[in-house]
Amino acid sequence: MTSDPTAIVLAPDGVLGSLQQLVERLSAANIRVDAVDEVGVAAQIASRTPFAPPVVLVDLRGLGQGSELEDIQVAAERLRKVVHAMPLVQPIAITGHADARIVVACIRAGAADVLDMNLEGTAAARAVVTRVYLKQIVGAGHARTAATLRAMIEDMLKDLILTERRSIDLEDRLAQFESVTGEVRELVDQRPPSMLLVEPALDIAKDLADRLEQAGVVTYAFVAGEDATRELDGLLASGAGFDLALIAAQLPGIDGLETVRRLRDRLPGLPAFLVTSVHDADLAARAADLGVVGFVQKPLPDLEEVVSRLAQLAHDALERTREQLYLQRIKARHERVLARYRSLPREQ
Repeated sequence: MTSDPTAIVLAPDGVLGSLQQLVERLSAANIRVDAVDEVGVAAQIASRTPFAPPVVLVDLRGLGQGSELEDIQVAAERLRKVVHAMPLVQPIAITGHADARIVVACIRAGAADVLDMNLEGTAAARAVVTRVYLKQIVGAGHARTAATLRAMIEDMLKDLILTERRSIDLEDRLAQFESVTGEVRELVDQRPPSMLLVEPALDIAKDLADRLEQAGVVTYAFVAGEDATRELDGLLASGAGFDLALIAAQLPGIDGLETVRRLRDRLPGLPAFLVTSVHDADLAARAADLGVVGFVQKPLPDLEEVVSRLAQLAHDALERTREQLYLQRIKARHERVLARYRSLPREQ
C-alpha cells in the first residue's frame, strides 16, 4: 500500500502569501510538506526516502521583474538545478501567471507539471502532487531494478573476463599445433616487445638496435623514413608487431613527422618518440598535433638509461596491446551480453 505523498516547497524568497495557504491546505490533506530555500537542503531531505522521493514544488511566482526571455531562462535554470541535484525527482513549477512560454520552458527543463496559483485550487494541487509522487515511486523502482541488474552484470562480466582469458590462452596454445604448414604461429601474448627505429646515422642505429635487442626488445632499424614505410607491410604480413617507434626528426627524404604520419596510417595509435638535436618550437607544436608522445635529445647523454627507458616503454605498450586484444575477443564472443549491459539506464 502506498503511503501518503510527501512534498518539499523550494521557495528562495520564503513561503509567503498564496504559497503559505497552499502549504497549509496540502498539510491538511495529509501531505507532509517541508519548506526550504536552497536546493542543497531539499536534496538532503529527499535523500532520506530514496524509495519514495518527495515531490518538489519550485516557487517561480517572483518572476516578472525582468524581460520575458529572462524569466524563461531563470525558470528553466531553477528547475534544471533541482533535476541535477535530485535525479529521481520530477519537480512541479509553481507560478502566478500561466504564460504559455513559461509553461513550455518548465516542461522542457524537466518539470512534471505546472501549477498556476491564480487558477487552480487545493484539490487540483493535491491531485497533481499525488500523481507526480506515484510517478516518482515507479521511476525510483525502475532505477533500483536497473542498478541491481547493472551490478549483477558487472560482477558477471568480471568473472567472464577472467574465465575467457584463460580460455583464450588455452585456445591460442592449441592453435600453435593446428597450422596447416606446420609452422608455429607467433601470437601477441607470446612475442617479446618490438620497436621500429629510424635513425640516419648508421653507427648510432646499429648501437641502439644491439642494445635494445640485449634488453629483450626486438628492433627493426632503418636509416630513412621511406625504407621503414616501404618495408612495413611486408613485416606486418610476416607476423611482426610493433609496440613503439623511435624516429629521428631530421631524415633524408621524408622527415620524421611525415614518417610517423605514414606509419600511423598502417598502425593507428602507435606510440612514437622523436630524436632531435635542435630545440624547435614549431617542430614541438607539430609533433604534439600529431600525437608524438615524447622527445629524445641528441647527443644521447646516457645511452644505457635511454635504452632502459625505451625497453620499459615497449614492454608497457605490449601489455596494453595484449589487454586490448583480450577485450576485443571477449567482446566479439559476448556482444549480446554487452549490448544488454549498455542498454541499462546509467546511474545518475
